[in-house]
Amino acid sequence: MKPIDIFVIVIYLALMAGVGFYFMRRNKDADAYFKAGGRLPWWVVSLSIYATMFSSITFISVPAMSFSGDMTYYVISFGIPLLAPIVVRWYLPFFRKLNLTSAYEYLEVRFNLPCRLFASGAFILFMIARTAIVAYLPALAISAVTGIDINVAIVAVTLVTILYCTIGGVEAVIWSDFIQSIILIGSTVLIIAWAIGGTDGGFSGFVAQGMDAHKFRVFDFAFDWTKPCFWVVFVSGVVANLASYTSDQCVVQRYMTTPDEKGAAKSILFNGALSFFNCFVFFVMGVALWTFYRAHAGALPTGTKADAVLPIFIARELPTGISGLVLAAIAAATMSTLSANLNSAASAITTDFYQRLRAKSGGGQSLLFCGKVSTVIVGLFGGAMALWLANAEIGNVYDQFQRFLGILTGGLGCLFFMGIFMKKVNGFGATCGLVANYIVCFGLDQISFPGKPHVLLFGFLGMIACLVVSPIASLLKGNRN
Repeated sequence: MKPIDIFVIVIYLALMAGVGFYFMRRNKDADAYFKAGGRLPWWVVSLSIYATMFSSITFISVPAMSFSGDMTYYVISFGIPLLAPIVVRWYLPFFRKLNLTSAYEYLEVRFNLPCRLFASGAFILFMIARTAIVAYLPALAISAVTGIDINVAIVAVTLVTILYCTIGGVEAVIWSDFIQSIILIGSTVLIIAWAIGGTDGGFSGFVAQGMDAHKFRVFDFAFDWTKPCFWVVFVSGVVANLASYTSDQCVVQRYMTTPDEKGAAKSILFNGALSFFNCFVFFVMGVALWTFYRAHAGALPTGTKADAVLPIFIARELPTGISGLVLAAIAAATMSTLSANLNSAASAITTDFYQRLRAKSGGGQSLLFCGKVSTVIVGLFGGAMALWLANAEIGNVYDQFQRFLGILTGGLGCLFFMGIFMKKVNGFGATCGLVANYIVCFGLDQISFPGKPHVLLFGFLGMIACLVVSPIASLLKGNRN
């Protein structure tokens, strides 16, 4: 790393903080802070959803998977284009009609207050866990190539994100996401072109070597639920994306920031197409890095972990200045997701707990203050957990993320599914189903036994339990909410 690279990163972080200060003047009340007054263009919202969903976990861990293995996990993204039209047709009208600040307000309208509070609480816990992983992963990689202490890197990125997110609200979050998504897309193209250009034989050599080593393999049709074969990954992807696009406050909150439903629908459909294609590009990046280092065998330090390959390539192989910009893109991937996590978790705390339980008659300034305080608290908890991860022994980061995703959010997606498509399920049944979901998920996570399903299936099996128990419990109780 040259001084100019570090200068570029520092300037980038300062600009993101400046975005927060710019939009601070528009936050007159909680509606502006959490929904931007519904005035954002659909294309900005769409790229914001994209930047939120494709975090540093994607930027670093996805290329690492195809670098060390193949593209089997790409099947997870197959659920995105399948679900996007369904979300637009059946889910979006509900959210827009109710004009929700928190997605979980719908669960009280459809079921009961316990369902709303339970779901919101699970989401907040997931946001803290995701904040920790998203902050930890790039700090680990950047520390390996710059020599910066990993704890310092975590604290710096987390504090800057807390700053612009707290003072700027969701409008600052979405516009910064838009800027960051452009940097991410440009950096991705540059990295792949540079890696393929340094491969023996150029593009044709890249394709030939990748094919010979089966790096482009996507489909593994083995029927084995203990490993990530096609069926396991596909089912996991459908469940994860269903939860993300229908019950994740990070995403649902953005549906409320466009002037009308048509604009929100465009943002969902465009994001679905972009995310599906871009996920493939990140797997291709991993293969390109693999073919590059085959041609430069001594350039990669012995014992380098797969998650550190991309940052090492950026720092050592890209031109001075450009490497700093691309490392800033990793920070962008981190901050775009962190900011979305903080703002959405704060909106859930403020709307589902503070406003609903304590301050129904409170003014907008009271809600605005609660939102800002909640943003800081969630950020600090997530940062503290990231510091714990940095100093503890953990396994594969991507699998850890999918583990949290399946355990904490699969049941939430199931609640919204039942609310819209299973009219005979009542509040009592939904609550029983949610409890059954978490019993199954936490049981699978904590208990070891022969033939145990792969971690990717935990959320799916929990959802099945919820879908079975809920209608039975509703029938026993009687069709009353």
